[in-house]
Amino acid sequence: MERMYYYDSYKRSFTANVIDASFVNGYYEIILDETYFYPESGGQPADTGTIDGIKVDNVVLKNNKVIHMLKEIPKNKSVICEIDWEKRFDNMQQHSGQHLLSAVFYKLYNAETESFSIGDDCSHITLTNNNLSKSELAEAEEEANKIIYSNLPISTYFVDNEELIKLPLRKKPKVNENIRIVEIKDIDYSPCGGTHVKSLGEIGLIKIRNYEKSKKGIRIEFLCGLRAIKDYNVKNNCINTLISLLSVKEDEILDKVNKLFLENKELKKELNMMKENILLYEAEKLIGESVDLKKYKLVTKTFIDRDLKELRNLSQIVTKEKGIICILCSISESANIVISRSEDVNININSFFNSILDIIDGNGGGNQKICQGSGKIENIDKALEKAINIISNY
Repeated sequence: MERMYYYDSYKRSFTANVIDASFVNGYYEIILDETYFYPESGGQPADTGTIDGIKVDNVVLKNNKVIHMLKEIPKNKSVICEIDWEKRFDNMQQHSGQHLLSAVFYKLYNAETESFSIGDDCSHITLTNNNLSKSELAEAEEEANKIIYSNLPISTYFVDNEELIKLPLRKKPKVNENIRIVEIKDIDYSPCGGTHVKSLGEIGLIKIRNYEKSKKGIRIEFLCGLRAIKDYNVKNNCINTLISLLSVKEDEILDKVNKLFLENKELKKELNMMKENILLYEAEKLIGESVDLKKYKLVTKTFIDRDLKELRNLSQIVTKEKGIICILCSISESANIVISRSEDVNININSFFNSILDIIDGNGGGNQKICQGSGKIENIDKALEKAINIISNY
């Protein structure tokens, strides 16, 4: 089988012959006598497209053969193949951009590229040098883009071992034969089997979007070409929206957002204090309305639209007082229930709480002092009644 993508990355359609077909795990695995479809390898995703109008879902390498994976089998031996050019060219931009970016990092900081991948949203390289600063990353990005403007040619060719040793390779090849070199004239020489653009200008631009350091190195997230343009458009729209919402100039956005963040933080503190005061008032009122069961006081209340966290907080404030058992319920999308006791009350709430949950077909749990759970609304009154009966008999 002839892998024609090695020689022409720009081929969008071609005719080939089906020389083998088998059905494996829900896919027809098609082998052609020659193909321009690139199989997933070396960090570059596989091409997609069609074979005789049938969608090519994936292209993989098996036993050194290019396998085209289809849901249907082509009816003809001679087939017309169409490559998804938008995806192919995007992969070419990302891959060529990676070669240039890796070459610049190696030249400026002796940082080798350990791994590379093209994702659906962005591309990544992992460098062995994790001591690079934010300003050094920016310097490498700027240098790479300056080199793009030179529009140097990118060429690919195969070399034998004698020719190989004469080349200033950035990295060693992973194979011992059929070694293909991707050369950016006077900039980079790397063994690679991927698809690439013909000149640096076709990369368009390179943008480092994010980075993350680890003990092994630094993982850099970047975008090339049309991906970078789309990313810029998204961020530019966000900035323009913020300018409109905040009524500020572009260079005033960060100051305004920081000011709003601090104001919001103070307002949250005030709100939490107000909520705490309200809960204290409610707790005092509930204790005043409690039922005296001689050994202790029983507090019960059913609310509308209060979540478990708020019920739990209120019950804990109530049971700070001595000699109290507190049962609080709430009805919203589901039924919530919290049962708690004061420290001096000798009742194990957890010993009977599951029987309460069973009535509302609920889930939850807790400990000897406090339990909580949620379930169906229909039987919450029965659950509350049973809890009161159990407690009253202690």
